[in-house]
Amino acid sequence: MRYFILVIVLLVFQLDCFSQNKRDYNWLFAAQALPAKGFEGYGFNFNNSDTLIDYQTIIPIRISGLNASISDEEGNLLFYSNGCDVVDANHEFMPNGRDLNSGDYFEMLGDNCIGGYLGKQDIIILPDPGKGEQYYIFHKPVVEVDSISERFRELRYSIVDMSLNNGLGDVRISNVKIADSLQFMYRYLTAINHSNGKDWWILQPTKGIHGFFTILLDEIGFSEQFIQYTDIPFHWNASASGTSIFSPDGKQFAYFNKDDNLWLYNFDRSSGLLSDVRRLTLKTNTPNAYPLSSVEFSPNSQYLYVSVRDSLWQVDTYKENLEDGTELIDVWDGTQDPFSTTFLLMALAPDCRIYMTSGSSTNTYHVINNPNEKGEACDFVQRGIQLPYTSSLGNLPNFPRFRVDEKEKCDPTITSIFGEAVFWRRDLEIYPNPASDFFIAKVPENQHGKLLLVDMEGRIIFSKEVFGNKDEVSVDLPNVNPGIYNVEFIPAHNKERRIWTSKVMVIN
Repeated sequence: MRYFILVIVLLVFQLDCFSQNKRDYNWLFAAQALPAKGFEGYGFNFNNSDTLIDYQTIIPIRISGLNASISDEEGNLLFYSNGCDVVDANHEFMPNGRDLNSGDYFEMLGDNCIGGYLGKQDIIILPDPGKGEQYYIFHKPVVEVDSISERFRELRYSIVDMSLNNGLGDVRISNVKIADSLQFMYRYLTAINHSNGKDWWILQPTKGIHGFFTILLDEIGFSEQFIQYTDIPFHWNASASGTSIFSPDGKQFAYFNKDDNLWLYNFDRSSGLLSDVRRLTLKTNTPNAYPLSSVEFSPNSQYLYVSVRDSLWQVDTYKENLEDGTELIDVWDGTQDPFSTTFLLMALAPDCRIYMTSGSSTNTYHVINNPNEKGEACDFVQRGIQLPYTSSLGNLPNFPRFRVDEKEKCDPTITSIFGEAVFWRRDLEIYPNPASDFFIAKVPENQHGKLLLVDMEGRIIFSKEVFGNKDEVSVDLPNVNPGIYNVEFIPAHNKERRIWTSKVMVIN
């Protein structure tokens, strides 16, 4: 009897781990404009066991820069924002939500800023610790002093009350300045729960004054505001060139950009204090690669991933000397799809994967399938996720760290995407390329499977059965029109759902 009760308790506990704190389970995106209708909306819904892709509907805003959303504890979408407008769960403009970040720069963007406020990691949504129906939106409008070179961001907050408008929410307070005398960098806005599991610490680096502005949001409001000064100054060009993030266990804080490079702090969730900074300089063969960069932790908080435009590193934060634990994972392969599929923003998802966008509009996202694993075993796949539409630039929603005090920081049982299990893409080696009469494909691991030639519209030109006793397969091209084609190899026994792909140019 005792054994039976224990089993029931354990099962309930396990279910509870994945039934609460699902506030980051909805990721919203928007693609191309539809004349007089809105924008092609899509998103990731980590609640859905059948398909991760969701919200393929028309939404009223474009999400081309700033991106934030929030769900209730059960994972039901509440609202989202592009830094200009606040939109409810029915994809309608929220009352009083049309002028977030209002000001001269807002007006300069035109059309009521419906295309979205420009920037990355300059907006975040937090539940109000004092009122369960309220949410704080922290956002950072651009302020211009005398010239473009002197632009900075100021910090504001707005409050959404979900008890209003029949439960769909209303922006009750809007555009209130915080720390009016301070100037803030572009990007780097991040937050994490206090050790009491209820209040919030918000960190944001300042401009001019070299330090991290720190806010404690509790049930009475902003009970603490202070600056944690750095022992060396920020580089003058640090603004807009990097990101910052807390580790999933809440014990570390990482700050990275092209000029300051990596700063890794210990963090105390009770006091909000940073300490014991370790620094690491990462080098790239492309000097202009650094402006597009970001950092993200593995679910177990051991590994920190650092991406720049053309390179992805893994840093073992458990090493006292960070250089001893640094490994180059991959280098961008130069693919255009349709524009450069470079490396930009990263975010740890509820399914325990890290997703990465490019700096341009693309048809795919990159993915780190096993971020808790060391080195190449982390299984980074360039263009591993196919999107339903071409993305509107490279953006991901900026979330605080949820589930910090839970044993499991994510749910590895989430395995589906776009209606079926994830395909892990691998490069297929083919030659000659360009090809005229034929090309040869190297069969991965001598596997049995099917080789496809697919045109750029997705039509299969032909398929060929490949048996597992050959290293290479020759493909004749007698009646194939000149152009660029996708070549895909799909194993017959494909439990790991891998697909090998390449492109071939057919010429006369």
